[in-house]
Amino acid sequence: MKALMKIELERAFKNKWFYISASITLLIVLMDMWQNVLPFRRNIEYWLSESNYNYQCPGLYLQWMEINLRAPSMIYHFIIPLLAALPYSMSIYTDVKNHYMNNIVTKIEKKKYYLSKLITQFISGGCIATLPLLCSFIVTAMILPAIHPVAATGQYPFSKLEVFGDLFFYNPLLFVIVLLIIDFIGFGLINCIAYIFADLLDNKYMVALSPFIIYFLQYVVCSMVGRDSIRTYLQVVHMRVKNLGYILLDFTVLVVAIVIAYIVRCKRKDIL
Repeated sequence: MKALMKIELERAFKNKWFYISASITLLIVLMDMWQNVLPFRRNIEYWLSESNYNYQCPGLYLQWMEINLRAPSMIYHFIIPLLAALPYSMSIYTDVKNHYMNNIVTKIEKKKYYLSKLITQFISGGCIATLPLLCSFIVTAMILPAIHPVAATGQYPFSKLEVFGDLFFYNPLLFVIVLLIIDFIGFGLINCIAYIFADLLDNKYMVALSPFIIYFLQYVVCSMVGRDSIRTYLQVVHMRVKNLGYILLDFTVLVVAIVIAYIVRCKRKDIL
């Protein structure tokens, strides 16, 4: 199992689609730096002057891409399920079509093979999704001061009414760690949607598109019925306490669907 996991992780992280996805996400980070971080750095003396004593200087915890919610952040949250799916989501489909799976399951139990595929799908999706956020945080921290946020200024895009509002204003660094963990898990699970559809679709590109399609359709449907979607939850600053029930329901349904897909594959007698 360990040897198989190593092989699958190398397949996920050592291919052209991983480098393409990572490059696009880093371009989004650079766009955010240019539009939302560097302008404040150039005017930091003005913001630190006594004439602005009613406002905090726009620092790390206000201008970080996941907090500022400006255009690059919106673009990131819109396309990241697609970028996360590209490096690895087509592999389970191509393994069957190319008969690679036949060779593997003669040497290892079929359930271990499918489990390694599922775990790698989850890890690759989580890594692609959190990489730009982590890079954005590190680079922003190198440019702007890490000023402790104060809720009374009213400058921040959320309040203590959100799920992690108190944590953000009490310990912002811990909030960032929690946010990255949530995004890793959330987008990792969304990436596993391709694992479900690999058996249902007869086109590898549609398999890779399936996480984005479901993610976007769920957003559209939820907008029509007037409730938050998974896309909104994963912008953690919009994770409202009143919607915790919907959050648990949506992710429970997703986890159950993934587990069912795994069980069905393991119980299937035919390999092809």
